[in-house]
Amino acid sequence: MYVTLIQSVMFSCKTKSEDIIPAPVADSFRVSVSNGYGAANFKAGDTVHIWSRATATNETFDYWSGDSSILNGKNEWHSWFIMPSKNINLTANFKIFIATVQYEKIKGKTNLKNVYYVFPQNHKGIVYLFHGSNGSANYWTKNCENNALIKDLAAAGFAVIVTEAEEVTLNFDTNGDGSLRWNSSTLDSVSNIDFANLKAITDTFYTRGYTNRSASRYCIGQSNGGSCSIAFGSYFKLKASVAYCASGGATTGVLTTTTTPLLFSLARWDNNSVMGQSGNTNAVANAQSLYNRGVCSYSNLNLSSPVYSMRFARNSLISTTLSTQIFNELKNNNLLSPTNYLKGYASTVWTAVSASSQKFPVLSSLTTDQVAVVDEQLSCTSSDHQFFSDYNKAAIKFLSNPCQ
Repeated sequence: MYVTLIQSVMFSCKTKSEDIIPAPVADSFRVSVSNGYGAANFKAGDTVHIWSRATATNETFDYWSGDSSILNGKNEWHSWFIMPSKNINLTANFKIFIATVQYEKIKGKTNLKNVYYVFPQNHKGIVYLFHGSNGSANYWTKNCENNALIKDLAAAGFAVIVTEAEEVTLNFDTNGDGSLRWNSSTLDSVSNIDFANLKAITDTFYTRGYTNRSASRYCIGQSNGGSCSIAFGSYFKLKASVAYCASGGATTGVLTTTTTPLLFSLARWDNNSVMGQSGNTNAVANAQSLYNRGVCSYSNLNLSSPVYSMRFARNSLISTTLSTQIFNELKNNNLLSPTNYLKGYASTVWTAVSASSQKFPVLSSLTTDQVAVVDEQLSCTSSDHQFFSDYNKAAIKFLSNPCQ
């Protein structure tokens, strides 16, 4: 078992010719990046972040080549390393792959459910994806970070099934807890309507011949969906589960009995009122407890990272020109540090825009959907309570071999 916890230090980046490159110092060395961003001069000992360019609809990120042995993760689209006393050359490589996600309404236990799915030929197993509180099934298809996971899972040979909590379908808070969420505390497939729905939907795919009952099953969820992933994986004895931004505290003792391997994928500066820093601490402790009793478990920690000018163009709703304009507006209004880390959280930006909209003509003119894109990306860079794709390959590796 291991826990990733490394402090980020200094960063400067170059993504396009319009970016400002810091003046080289006497002992600086060059990072060159092809098919991506992060090229600049750095001093030995600096923390350097690199990113691949955005993927086209018919491809997924594959791996970094060149001096990739230095990277924290050479198979992740965003990686980092500590600058050595030499020049570094890196190239992002991509895999041609089309993951056509299908949508239809499928009968659950009682009601028709919104369902998105993809079944690659000869798939190695089925992965269920669970949204967070007040989310929906299309949370996993409309957001860049989430959709990247679906593409990466399908490219790795996994089928994917996505639906939504029954409270979301009904648009009614049945238990009066103030949010529309999954039931992660009732461990059965009769009285727990969410478990019953998932069972019914899966049976539909078995009947259609899209898959068979011998296929291994897995699940991944974020926030409340992370708690549901833990509970669902435990009850149905899935091969492995992954919980993003969740500690398992809402699963009524599941962690003391589960035998399902579990990966906790955490955001370093999680600012959620339920999870937050105490939740991160609990998740790490829970991973250790599971490991101590022989259940394969560990935790990843996604650190904050600099904003770069093309960050927002990861979603096609934001053009490369608009992305650069957004970046420059953040920079010019002192919302980014000298090394381009966001000062505060995404909410800090929107508070500033609301207070002085005349200073933010670009951000003020964004559509509602474009605001959601910017918010998502800023929350990822500030390592807040947000699903992130920075550890997609690590999550997939855990599903494939959780005890490795």
